[in-house]
Amino acid sequence: MKQIMASGISLISVQYGILIFTVLYLHSRLQMEVLQAATLLFVAQGAGIAGRILLAAWSDRCRSRYFPVMVCMVAVIVGLLVLVWLPLHSTLMLSGLMAWLGFFGFGWYGPWVAYVAESAPADKTGFVLGLAMALNQLAIVSIPPLLGWLLDISGSFMLGWSLLIAMTLLGLLMTIQHQGENNESDRV
Repeated sequence: MKQIMASGISLISVQYGILIFTVLYLHSRLQMEVLQAATLLFVAQGAGIAGRILLAAWSDRCRSRYFPVMVCMVAVIVGLLVLVWLPLHSTLMLSGLMAWLGFFGFGWYGPWVAYVAESAPADKTGFVLGLAMALNQLAIVSIPPLLGWLLDISGSFMLGWSLLIAMTLLGLLMTIQHQGENNESDRV
């Protein structure tokens, strides 16, 4: 369950980081008008709606229900790296990036919940779902203030975005390690 919890915590942290800091980031880093930055956040949210439906439908057809979650983690890492490191001044490119981050950064939830439910013992599904969602709620209330604090102490968004990238990378590595252990135990 550790990799499930790590992926959920990292992805919900990314989701709330995008929701809370994207407009401020685009406004302060790219000197974008607040309305334009908010419109790009709207693009991310719209893509997230599509992602929740399409990624969940995809997970219904995957051999491994968890594979779409891992794809979301990789996609979010790539998207955040692009957001932070590439000089994106084209509104069209930024719209595409925000759609990418929204689709994967918000759309991960359906496949993740389905995997949590399927991974739980039949008589403990409710407990496991409740525990997983409670841990996500802890991330929801703690990550935004932490990101704000990192912004305040550094004067830069780099520490906050880097934290989200590192958390997601750690969750992904835990998942890959767990998948490798499962494959080894299947061979024995």
